[in-house]
Amino acid sequence: KISVYSRMWEFMSSRPHVLTGSTREGIERVRESKGKYAFLIESSTNEYTNERAPCDTIKVGKNLDAKGYGIATAKGSGLKEIINIAVLNLTENGDLAKYKNRWWYDRSECKRE
Repeated sequence: KISVYSRMWEFMSSRPHVLTGSTREGIERVRESKGKYAFLIESSTNEYTNERAPCDTIKVGKNLDAKGYGIATAKGSGLKEIINIAVLNLTENGDLAKYKNRWWYDRSECKRE
């Protein structure tokens, strides 16, 4: 049995013209396609883009999966524990969600319907 993701990749890789070189290019192809092109995109970028002018993109359906973010530091920098604790605190007290709402939705360039 072939998984949905394997079938999707098989379809896309057999049609190189559907792939893009960057997220920006994918978003532009969606905008220029008049409904004939869909682009798989990381969910936070999708949500942010949908709240920015020209307000002509939408998220279709639910996220395919859920992944967190990582923060890179140099080995031995001593920042790992400090950053881990800071991110954990921001998550637990709701600040990360508050900041996302502030930057994504409160400052939206698109009118709500």
